[in-house]
Amino acid sequence: MNTDIPFIQYYSEINKCFELEGCISSSPSVTPYIYAGYYTEPGIVDQINTSTMALVKSFTAPSGHNNIYALTYDGTYIYAGYYGIGGRASPGYVDQINPSTMSLVNTFTPPSGHNYVRTLTYDGTYIYVGYSTTPGYVDQINPSTMTLNKSYTASTGYLVGSLTYDGTYIYAGYFTSPGIIDQINPSTMALVNTFKAPSGHNDVRSLTYDGIYIYAGYYTNPGIIDQINPSTMTVVKTFTAPTGHNLVYALTYDGTYIYAGYFTSPGIVDQINPSTMALVNTFKAPSGHNDIYALTYDGTYIYAGYFTDPGIVDQINTSTMALVNTFKAPSGHNVVRTLTQNVIKGNNYAVFK
Repeated sequence: MNTDIPFIQYYSEINKCFELEGCISSSPSVTPYIYAGYYTEPGIVDQINTSTMALVKSFTAPSGHNNIYALTYDGTYIYAGYYGIGGRASPGYVDQINPSTMSLVNTFTPPSGHNYVRTLTYDGTYIYVGYSTTPGYVDQINPSTMTLNKSYTASTGYLVGSLTYDGTYIYAGYFTSPGIIDQINPSTMALVNTFKAPSGHNDVRSLTYDGIYIYAGYYTNPGIIDQINPSTMTVVKTFTAPTGHNLVYALTYDGTYIYAGYFTSPGIVDQINPSTMALVNTFKAPSGHNDIYALTYDGTYIYAGYFTDPGIVDQINTSTMALVNTFKAPSGHNVVRTLTQNVIKGNNYAVFK
């Protein structure tokens, strides 16, 4: 990991210091924002004040940078990945955005055939882009130049659905039946090991990491989440959601619990104990807050983004799993496909060394 940039996040709920990029003696002096990416033409990113759940600024992508599917944060910039329009998503762009001004800094244009950006993650040095192509690709991008450093090519038929990072390896989850996850060495971008899910655990839609295990969420009715040992790439425990908690489109972690967001009407978020993989509590969204596509955590609250026109983001209290506040996007800012925040680097809230 890159230890030149000190960064720390204090989680007030559990009074723990989680180290991502080296530890300093005080919490980061940043104004906390949530960023919502929309499936629009061109793509739009809203910067949301977490104290008021009000819009601060918006980024509108250049022409042709359509339908945002993924966001991540590297401590300096926000990154937006584009899925494109139908068969015309060639190539899959990634924009680097200055969060202070919400303006474009630079753009990554991938090699030919690396289309349909589905997922992004960050490892402290590089940005990683996963493409929903066959074969699937994972590109490693230098954020200083927004150029390709190395690339990983998956087996034919493996469309990349999700990425995460555990402090050592990159993990790529695929839309396969049953689901498959590749463990990739970021130094070489070579395959280390592969996880093959049990029968019926189909289509990896979401991944997260809790400092010990990898978690994979599947496109199943009801939803299924596998807890995976990264040392052996085998199942440790499995969570099967209650009836009606279908299609695990999003996972995140808050330092204590795993959270699963479901593509249901209205949306549902389950709070899961990683020690037992048992249900702790459930958030049921208000009427009309339908089909969760994204979750994120900012050190205080969980945020759920919905597949609605215009987009909706709910702020959820992790102690009670009750609604705190709601952001309703401006007209035309439709379908929240992805969320990130500017407090914790990357999408992995437990990259601990």
